[in-house]
Amino acid sequence: MIEFRSVIDEMLATPNRPAGATPPPIRLSQNEMPWRPADVIVDAMVAAVDNAHRYPDYHRAAARRAIADSIGVDADRIAIDNGSGSLLHGAARLVCEPGADGVYCWPSFEAYVAALGLAGAHRTPVGLAADGAMDLPAMLAAIGEDTRIVYLCNPNNPTGGFVAAAEIRAFLAQVPANVLVVLDEAYREFVTAEPVEATTVLLDEFENLIILRTLSKSHGLAGVRAGYAVSSPRIAEALRRTSVGFALNSLAEAAVIAAFGAEAQAIADERIAIIVAERERMQAALTDAGVSFLPSQSNFIFIHGDAGELMGRFADQGVLARPFPQSGGVRVTVGLPSENDAALAALL
Repeated sequence: MIEFRSVIDEMLATPNRPAGATPPPIRLSQNEMPWRPADVIVDAMVAAVDNAHRYPDYHRAAARRAIADSIGVDADRIAIDNGSGSLLHGAARLVCEPGADGVYCWPSFEAYVAALGLAGAHRTPVGLAADGAMDLPAMLAAIGEDTRIVYLCNPNNPTGGFVAAAEIRAFLAQVPANVLVVLDEAYREFVTAEPVEATTVLLDEFENLIILRTLSKSHGLAGVRAGYAVSSPRIAEALRRTSVGFALNSLAEAAVIAAFGAEAQAIADERIAIIVAERERMQAALTDAGVSFLPSQSNFIFIHGDAGELMGRFADQGVLARPFPQSGGVRVTVGLPSENDAALAALL
């Protein structure tokens, strides 16, 4: 019988509900946008179907240019892949090998654990600050001579805590130049504490920095799988070179190009503004009711309490949330106003 590496057993998925169970109808468990993609994006994907018998652009040149033009960097600083999750795995492959170490905050995005394990690296988790954000001094203290990569999740998932760009700059200034820092900004567009571009300027100061973003949230393309990295040209080229060939399929490529056009960007901005307003409404209602939660800069809110009991209350209102029993609570996505009313009814 084939014997798998020990890390494979650690990666067995644990479902949020029993297999075969019918989920509640209001899906607020996976931080998705509640709208289908903008029509201009859908139209681009439909048109791409006509050429589905042809391979997509291996170098993803047009998609990279679309992103680069939108955020104001050179295209040689962009790498695109099948979701930002693929890129964070790719980053670990660039610098990690058996004996190397990776640092990340915890609880946070589970993919960091998997990426380090599959790369054969030792894993060093660091606890969060009290507000659910990364504890950067503790992470800095955890960096040792074997550390090759650090994952920063900002805003942090599942807690929503946020660290300002000035604090990240101070952190980066103390990180050894041979340590790759991956700043995962999957939820950056929902941040209201500072401009979206506040972190991209750091790329000119720190050559060991990668910023990851995704189209899953801001453009509602979770099912299409498209994410991108912004970094130094050298790192971006290495990510492109080591990516699986044609991992960005033709429909996703068309979606990326359309998403960074003016029309789709304007629609995304309108939708993000609605989610942010709903997040603030929900947080105000929870505060008034004395419900314990972590203030969020993302499109979800982490509610403190017994996860099983909270999940039951959500289910009674037809809401599917995401339990984090070891972290002492439940994460609920901010959705449409009516969906958020149902979530609030479970808590107030």
